[in-house]
Amino acid sequence: MSVLLFAKKIHRSLSNKRKVLSNLRAVRKIVSLPSYNAEKKLKSERVMLNENVKWLKKYHELNVFYKLYGMDVEGSCIDEYIDYQSFMETRNIANRIGKIDSQVILLRDKFLFFNYMKSNNLPVPDVFGFISNDILYDAQMNAVEWSALSEEKEYFIKDIDGECASFVKKIKDYDAFLQIRDEIKKGRYILQRKIEQSSKMNLLNSGSINTLRIVTINKNGNPYVLTSLLRVGTKKTGNVDNWAAGGIAVGVQKDGFLKEFGYFKPHYGTKTNIHPDSKIVLSQFKVPMFDSALKMACRAHKFFYNIRAIGWDIAISENGPVFIEGNDNWEISLMQACDRPLKKEWMIAVE
Repeated sequence: MSVLLFAKKIHRSLSNKRKVLSNLRAVRKIVSLPSYNAEKKLKSERVMLNENVKWLKKYHELNVFYKLYGMDVEGSCIDEYIDYQSFMETRNIANRIGKIDSQVILLRDKFLFFNYMKSNNLPVPDVFGFISNDILYDAQMNAVEWSALSEEKEYFIKDIDGECASFVKKIKDYDAFLQIRDEIKKGRYILQRKIEQSSKMNLLNSGSINTLRIVTINKNGNPYVLTSLLRVGTKKTGNVDNWAAGGIAVGVQKDGFLKEFGYFKPHYGTKTNIHPDSKIVLSQFKVPMFDSALKMACRAHKFFYNIRAIGWDIAISENGPVFIEGNDNWEISLMQACDRPLKKEWMIAVE
């Protein structure tokens, strides 16, 4: 063996050892995180370590949702939950990502989504403007002067393909718009009018629009609801309800009442049975017009016939449910945490 080949072999060996050690440290960190179910009987540390190593070997990924899913509770079965890599791969195939007939652009491009939904008589917030590379257009794609915004109040500017509220700015008036003017000189954005949330949803949290995430499956032209939850904003999240920004995600029962606990993202806490600001007991709150939202999501999915699974974000106004957006790239992690293990049902959905 040459010196060069020998050196490469030693390097690979050291790299593999470092990777193993790094993964073991990460596994220990996962096991040491606070439990979301401290009130229940938990597995021993040894069992938790073994399960996480088993998951790592089987799926080649760290089980970062181990505590969130409640896998640390005595009697829970880790095999009932789908790993994230398998979910993403099967989701992308089922949604025809990369295929010439894929419809995902109709979801990902917020301007196209608005126009497509509106043309099919599905309720969406009004989009009155479009910005592309520092040029302002009205909804009919006519270029207009920036001064056209001088009379506009209470609206949102959103990155046209942003996810997880990557760029969402609430604009109070023209002065507020001028303050963020430099931030939008590159890229594409929509200007979306504010919707008025129902008074009952405001009781839960009035600082943001609290949205349902309803996942529908369109299999053989017959859409059905797979799972749902409600995302609720807090003082930390400001004018958005995103879990990644400090919001709460809570499952919704079939009758529209929330489940007992709402879940925080790990570094914001674990779970709560009351809203931290409004102090409303979650399980006593019923989502208004929940059944209508479920039916409307299934109806909308019929128009996206080449997308197998869609995660709809739906707000509740005084006049009924309103689609905020649809997501082909929806997260299964929160659905499994707030609702139930979905591995078996998901594999049936995409087969």
